[in-house]
Amino acid sequence: MSNSAKNIRPGAAPEPLDAIDERLLAALVDDARISNKQLAELVGIAPSTALMRTRALSERGIIEGFEAKLNLSAIGRSVQALIAVRLRAHDREQIDRFTARVPKLPAVLSTFHTSGSVDYLLHIAVATTEDLRDWVLDNLATDPVVGHTETTLVFDQIQGNHGPLPD
Repeated sequence: MSNSAKNIRPGAAPEPLDAIDERLLAALVDDARISNKQLAELVGIAPSTALMRTRALSERGIIEGFEAKLNLSAIGRSVQALIAVRLRAHDREQIDRFTARVPKLPAVLSTFHTSGSVDYLLHIAVATTEDLRDWVLDNLATDPVVGHTETTLVFDQIQGNHGPLPD
C-alpha cells in the first residue's frame, strides 16, 4: 500500500490541494533539491510556511519521498529491458510469493502488477545482454510460479512528467 493510501481514512475523500500546495508541488517536481528558502521565494510565501506546508504534504501522503535519479550507463547498467511475466496460476500464495521476491532483486527498477494478457511488467537494468539472459534464466525461467516471459529491450527511455498535477 502506498503512503498516500495509508494516510487517507477509508471512505474519506482526500483533502483537496489549494493553489499554494500546487505551486509547491510543481516547484518540487521540477527540482526536488531546491532549498526551502528558494522554494518559499518561488511560491511567494515565508520560508517557515514553505517548510510547514511541505511537511504537511508529506504527512498527507501526497509527497512520498525524494530520490536521486542515477545515470544507469554511468554505473554499469546500460542494458535495460521490460519483461512481461505471466504466472502459471493465480492463487494468492503464488502472487504474494512473486511480489515479495521479485521487486527486491537488485536489477529490478520497477515492478508493475497489470491487467490484460500479462500479470507483471518488470523494468530491469543490467550490464550486458548476457547478464540479461542470465537474469531471466536465474530469476524467472526457473521460478515454478512463472508460466511465461517475454523480454523487450529498451533502446531509450524518454521521461514524462514526474508528478503530473491537474491543470
